[in-house]
Amino acid sequence: MGYPKIILSVLLMTLLLLAATGCVEPDGTSICVVDNQTNETEQDQTELSSQEEYTISQVNAATNLIAEKGELAFPDLRENNSIWFHNDSYIFVWKTDGIRVVYPPDISGEGQNMTNLEDFNGKPIGKLFIETALSEEGEGWVDYYWPKPGETEPSLKNTFIKRASIGNETYLVGSGFYVEE
Repeated sequence: MGYPKIILSVLLMTLLLLAATGCVEPDGTSICVVDNQTNETEQDQTELSSQEEYTISQVNAATNLIAEKGELAFPDLRENNSIWFHNDSYIFVWKTDGIRVVYPPDISGEGQNMTNLEDFNGKPIGKLFIETALSEEGEGWVDYYWPKPGETEPSLKNTFIKRASIGNETYLVGSGFYVEE
């Protein structure tokens, strides 16, 4: 057996051994269990995944509420300490022309045109929110840097956007969460 074949055989046997011990999954992800504890990366991914699932479910539920009640749903979305608005979690609604119609953390910001909203690094998140809602899929994620409430330094935030309609008016419904880096 030639030298390259020996190296290839050793690598293949190592990969098979890692797969057998649970350190490499068939899809190529790397997960190792040591002393019955998962590594930090897996825990971070699980937490991120559950935050994503929760955010998507909240936006979907809000979109359904808007489809059912129309603009009469907006006061429900503003109600503090409700399923829609608690701590730093809330649902927001814009018209797709950029006019913010529901913004629970500061209702005085409602009625403002948010089209030119940019994140800390100048990323045009207002335009990205609108483009996401108007895309063929009608939904998607936008990530950007924004300060957490009460802070001045920006943190990574992921926001899920989904298109909704009331009559002939098209809206975007969104909610986001801060990613612990």
